[in-house]
Amino acid sequence: MDMNWFMSEDFDPYLLQRLFYFERYAWLSLSPDMTAVISLDGQFEDVNTQWEACTGISREDLQGNYLMEHIHFDDRERALADLQRLITSDIGSTTFSFRFLCKDDSYIKLNWNVIFSPDHNAYFCTVHDPNRNKDIDQLAYRDVLTGLSNRLALEENLPAVLTDAQDTDSTVAVIFIDLDGFKEVNDSLGHKAGDTLLVRAAKRMNHVVEDNGTPYRQGGDEFIVVLPNTDRGRAAGTAGQLVERLRSQYVIEGSRVSTGASIGIALYPKDGETMADILDAADKAMYQVKREGKNNFAFYESDLDN
Repeated sequence: MDMNWFMSEDFDPYLLQRLFYFERYAWLSLSPDMTAVISLDGQFEDVNTQWEACTGISREDLQGNYLMEHIHFDDRERALADLQRLITSDIGSTTFSFRFLCKDDSYIKLNWNVIFSPDHNAYFCTVHDPNRNKDIDQLAYRDVLTGLSNRLALEENLPAVLTDAQDTDSTVAVIFIDLDGFKEVNDSLGHKAGDTLLVRAAKRMNHVVEDNGTPYRQGGDEFIVVLPNTDRGRAAGTAGQLVERLRSQYVIEGSRVSTGASIGIALYPKDGETMADILDAADKAMYQVKREGKNNFAFYESDLDN
């Protein structure tokens, strides 16, 4: 980004601020590694959601903390000196490692890659845990934000689930979830709050589904839950629990947020014999719920095709 051009063109400062915000937001959100923006005085301004899996500290809890509080006492002087050198010398970036204090009061050694951005007046950091074995192939099947299986995983897994159901003459329930009120949260509180809402909602889905099936993030605020070897009654019970849990209030950045969920259910093989057909049926059932007032669930009925 050519900052001199923006300044010379007398660029709208509010728009420039928004560009900075979206640039930073995109970088944080899309990274599969832990990332952080740290202020000049060493405060975590923003982090992504990957920190919780590694350190046990949630994004909200880490924001506002000071980096020094998490550096082992014996490592502080060296680590802070390395950060300061980015401002006082001509180097563009630096790497270092130190022992980081986790939520359970244990320490893990993290490797840091850091640049200082004078335009943002902040440090931009990517952080790796060398002792955490990551299967690169598996990362492709995980949603970066929520940690749920993603759409690619759904497209590979669901046909196999349907084939197994055909072989065992069993029923599969496909539950299509659309969060009600997500856009309002995003618009009023910002993208970070929207991301936090999605992460919290995903955790609630996992808690409801447990070992009975698999939740997937389809994209945006849409999710799919696949329940193998089930029946209509168990599918309805799970959907009812999902509606109840997802409409409970959240506290995000000090604000109470109320949302809901419109949920459509399709059953294999009754409502479709292919992945495309069963997903389409669940989608139509979900939109029927939206038309009828949201915050509920419904099964697919053939007259929805008319």
